[in-house]
Amino acid sequence: MTDENCKANALDETRAGNDCLAEADYLYAGGFFNAAVSRAYFAALHWARALLVLKALEPKTHRGVIQLLHLHYVEHGTMDPAAAAELGQLETYRELSDYSAGVSLDGSRAAQEIARARAFIDACRPFMPAP
Repeated sequence: MTDENCKANALDETRAGNDCLAEADYLYAGGFFNAAVSRAYFAALHWARALLVLKALEPKTHRGVIQLLHLHYVEHGTMDPAAAAELGQLETYRELSDYSAGVSLDGSRAAQEIARARAFIDACRPFMPAP
């Protein structure tokens, strides 16, 4: 993959992430808190994938994204470990919201997770090239 392809694919990931974040806000406003949490996670996941695509890495799983993010950004001292940990926290609540039928997240938790996604995305922005 060429540098230009990596950049274009990374920008596609950020656009998808931005769409997911807008969806999370919309679902939150409608009172669909579990769905809002899920979309917030996917917003952050797309931004994490964008960072990896810039390095020509294409993980196949969600866990792979988290592992490669740590390996290529956190362990190299490029990304603050606390910022990267936000993605893992988002994943935990996304799994609860999507796979635990008895779990009903409230507005407060949904707002926290959307804010967590925004914080993670903000931590990713400095690594992205200008469009």
